[in-house]
Amino acid sequence: MVIRQSQVDLIRSEQAAKENLVIVHVSNSSTDIIIYVINIGYSKVFLGPIRIPELRQGNVYSDIFTPEGVWFNRYDVYEVKDSVETLILPEVNMKIGSLPEYLENLNITDPNALPTEELKAFTLSPYNEVGGYYKIRIPNTGIEKGKTYSIELWTVIPIYDKLYLCKLYTAQLTT
Repeated sequence: MVIRQSQVDLIRSEQAAKENLVIVHVSNSSTDIIIYVINIGYSKVFLGPIRIPELRQGNVYSDIFTPEGVWFNRYDVYEVKDSVETLILPEVNMKIGSLPEYLENLNITDPNALPTEELKAFTLSPYNEVGGYYKIRIPNTGIEKGKTYSIELWTVIPIYDKLYLCKLYTAQLTT
């Protein structure tokens, strides 16, 4: 088996992202799921898609998904510094199906997708640069009491002018 340098770089970058980004707390309210994260490393981390597999409603695909059945929930990211929340804008915004060749390990295409569907990635700077943490808000769509949900955080890793999706963490939320 031949291992390309890009595969080695991907593994190293994924490991570095896992070492830098820490999930501090996960909670829910009647309107949102909240995840607090902090970048304890010395380099920026891309926070890519987030998905909650248990929130799939039958075969209704109103969110981003792939033919392989991997789909993602919508979310917003806020930088929190001195108790002040500031909405941050995505670093990477890609229309579904517009750049499938750059997502080599997960082909995101859907011929029936609405043109407004986008894959987003946010840049999370290290704590020593921002002096704060990040709050991720996922709109609560159908969470029930007494159930456990897994929340997958993915990253986007740029290597040699291509983007790769890698799952960073799976957090648990019990309501």
